[in-house]
Amino acid sequence: MKIAVISDASPLIYFARMNKLEFLAQVVGTVAIPPAVYQETVEAGRRRRKPANRIAKAIEEQIIVRLALTAQEIQLTSTLNADPRLGTGECEVIACAARRSLKTLLHDKKPRGVAAAYNVRTMQAADVLFLALLHRHVSLNEFKTLLRDLAALIGMNAATLLEREALAEEIATQLNLQE
Repeated sequence: MKIAVISDASPLIYFARMNKLEFLAQVVGTVAIPPAVYQETVEAGRRRRKPANRIAKAIEEQIIVRLALTAQEIQLTSTLNADPRLGTGECEVIACAARRSLKTLLHDKKPRGVAAAYNVRTMQAADVLFLALLHRHVSLNEFKTLLRDLAALIGMNAATLLEREALAEEIATQLNLQE
């Protein structure tokens, strides 16, 4: 199974809350998680019930795959853990992506900046929605609904929401998507 992207906990939780983990995998391909992300989303996440249960089910169905860290990834994770701006899950995600030349799904700005320093490409949850629109997995109206749901979960401000909707409208026009 070829891994397409390594995800941190926050994006998985967002897609789980929206009940869109299968959609995530359809858009980006196989999603992998390192041990700390599994621990955060499933084991510690049991108190959040639905997201944890949905993520655990997605793992059972191999929509999401669990990764074991290599010795090099453990070493890089240890180096990254010295940065107080990063959590262990973020460190493992960046280390795996850097060593395996994969993209990451990261939410927070600081980990994305660290990932860039290691030449790791990152995506945010909203980027997945844009890819879905570009690849015609969703209509413009479906995109807007998903974006609004995501915006509510992540606390996206109104200006950013309107900017992203306007960009989606332009993309839909260019693609000649009909509603």
